[in-house]
Amino acid sequence: MTIDGVLQLDAVADELVHENFTCDTRDHEDHTFCGIMFDLACETERPVEYIEISSVHVRGALGPMTVWTTPGSFSGKHETEEAWTKVYSETHARSHNELVELRLQSPLRLKPGERLGLYVHSALPGDEGIVYDNCRRSISYHDPQFVVYSGMAHLSYRPFGTSGFWGRPWRPNREFVGRVSYGAASV
Repeated sequence: MTIDGVLQLDAVADELVHENFTCDTRDHEDHTFCGIMFDLACETERPVEYIEISSVHVRGALGPMTVWTTPGSFSGKHETEEAWTKVYSETHARSHNELVELRLQSPLRLKPGERLGLYVHSALPGDEGIVYDNCRRSISYHDPQFVVYSGMAHLSYRPFGTSGFWGRPWRPNREFVGRVSYGAASV
């Protein structure tokens, strides 16, 4: 019977995350609106096989929340829903002070040197869905293996919507406010 377990080690090794981390971005309480689009990357010199993003945490009036991802970067894809895959959809109660976890349906993997776009959106009408900040730096967060880049805010309560309050629906130079939970698998 022990042999069966040993034989399964190779099969389950691909599913193992060796260390878990959280990254908390800065929070200056600059703005709230319907969405934030930004890039995440695995940039490391460490012996990491991959990082695996399991959830994002946000605060605001929330409501019907979705999370979307696209390979590479969000750049140039912000109004092209077909370029994105929905990885989370659930309705949440208001939480203006405490972060609320949005656990992804399946974790997102990034190998060293890879990057992906992430879009966190609230379909709640109005302008209080998600807290985000003005861009203070092009990199919102970095540690020895993981980077969160600044992005753009979305003012439409429709995901990828092309109209918003006060003119254009997209505001460049904005930063994600919240937490990203991820794990790292060592080589």
